[in-house]
This record gives sequence, C-alpha cells and structure tokens, in this order.
Amino acid sequence: MIEYRRTIFETDEWIETLVKSYNYRLYTCGEATLLHIRSRIFGNRLISLPFSDYGKIGFIDKTRIQSILYETGVEYVEVRIPEWRSEILKYFHENGFSTRAAYKTFLLDISRNPESIWKFFNKKIRNSIRYAQKNKVETYRVKKPSELDFFYNLYLHGIRELGSPPHSYKFYKFLFDNLGDKLIIDVALLNKKPIASIIVLLGDKWANFWQNITLRKYRRFNASYMLLWNVIRELSEKDFQVFDFGRTRKKTGIYSFKKKWGGLEQDIYHLVYSEKGIAKIPDPNQQRYVLLSKIWRRLPLKATEIIGTKIIGGIAL
Repeated sequence: MIEYRRTIFETDEWIETLVKSYNYRLYTCGEATLLHIRSRIFGNRLISLPFSDYGKIGFIDKTRIQSILYETGVEYVEVRIPEWRSEILKYFHENGFSTRAAYKTFLLDISRNPESIWKFFNKKIRNSIRYAQKNKVETYRVKKPSELDFFYNLYLHGIRELGSPPHSYKFYKFLFDNLGDKLIIDVALLNKKPIASIIVLLGDKWANFWQNITLRKYRRFNASYMLLWNVIRELSEKDFQVFDFGRTRKKTGIYSFKKKWGGLEQDIYHLVYSEKGIAKIPDPNQQRYVLLSKIWRRLPLKATEIIGTKIIGGIAL
C-alpha cells in the first residue's frame, strides 16, 4: 500500500511557475486547481495540471465547474490522477469524468539505506552505472541562475533530437527562482562537455524524475544511469521515501529504461469531462504528431527555440 504524500505538482510554487511562464488563467473548483489553456492549434481546455505527472485534485464543486465551463467555453476539462488515489478516482468517475488515457510510472522505495538500494538493483543497472564511472563521466549541479545557460544549450539540442518543442529559457528561470532547493538540475560531462542532464522535483519526501536529456551520440556512456543513481543515493540519505520515475507511455524506450530500475509499476489516468461530446485530447502517437516530430528534428536549432517556445504552452502535455 502506497502512503499518499504531496508531490511538487500540488504546490503553489509549481503552479505559479506554470502561470507566469505561459500566462495561463487559474481557476479553483472546490479542492481542485485548473489552468485554462487556449490554443488555436491544440484546443481550448482546462487542465489540472499541464506539464505535470499529477494534478492538484480533490473534491469538486459541481456548480462551480458548470460556471467555469460557461465562462471559458472550453471543449473539455482534464484531470490527472494516479491509481493509488482510488477514492478520488472513484469520485471523479461518479461525477461524469471518463478515462481517456492511461500512463505508467514506477515508484522506487528509497526509504532504505543506499547500500540496500544498490543491492536491490539488478546487475545491468549496476554495470551501467559502473560503465559511466569507468569512462570518467563527471556530474555538475546547477546552483545559481547564471549557470542556466550551461544547461539550456544542452537541453535545446537534446529536445530537438527527440522531436519535441522546448520550454522557454524564461520557464526554467521561473522554475529556479520559485522552487529553490526543491529543484535539482544535474548535468553530466565528458571531457568537460555537457552530454546529459536530469531534472528532479522534490515534494513531501516524494521525488519526481521530471526530465531526462541525453545527446544521441553520447548515449553509450550511460550518463543518465549515473546521474539518477547519484540523486537516488543523495535523497535516500535525506530520508526521502519514494523516487517516482514519472509519467510514461507503455511500449516506449523510456518506459523500458525506467522499468529496469525495479520500482512498483502504477497507472496514471487522464480523466476528461466534456459537455460537447467526445473530446479530442492531443496525443503524441497520432499520425500528425509523429510526422511533425520528424520534421521538427530537421529544423535549425534557433528556429526550434523561437517557434517551439511559442507553441509548447498550447500543447500543455
């Protein structure tokens, strides 16, 4: 049985970052926080919460939600709820929300000491970490805003390789300013060159693995394995309870990577309420998004930054 703890996504600091970065309008509905996303390309909707594994969700005021729907004219309301919050899931289903998508995450128990966690990992994980160490991959933590450039240039290259539009530099600046010591940005270096990075967000003894970038030509050095292990070991020593590997689609490369670490597999449900019939929520597996992703990888880096940072707020995945 998983003990529910507040994640970073339920904090005012995280929500303020989203609002300030992308000019979302915030609505409260009972115990739920909803952000209004308006996009001519991707639709007009309310989400709790964009770019988040989980929403800030509790019991809702049905009268209030009807009022918000009328005021905003949105196509649908979307909420993101993990399976271990079973009472909330049941409540939303009973109040007209239907499941439209299911993601996976893996919850690793890090309440044990680092030695026990290391022994728990299978041989492939341990050898992957050792390989990075053997090849003298080093790590560096971004500690002040002036060092964000160092990270952001790597991020722009890596996210283009993945075929995805980037968050703006402004977003990461707000993230750094608002979250403070609840934010970990670690970068891996090979011969002083940045080759990989991870972002981990810290809640109430619950850590969320939020972002992972590795440049394709350097993947064989297993830098992400070493970055993750360093953070897991550190958080274990600080008495964190859970390392949450984050929202992932099944049957993808990143799903296979996260599964290797041996965490408990759990579902994350995207529930939707619409008064206008079937809601068409953005789906990266749809053919048009797959095609756009292939085209995106061929764009000049500066073009991906200029265009991508203008549209990602409307995608709001």
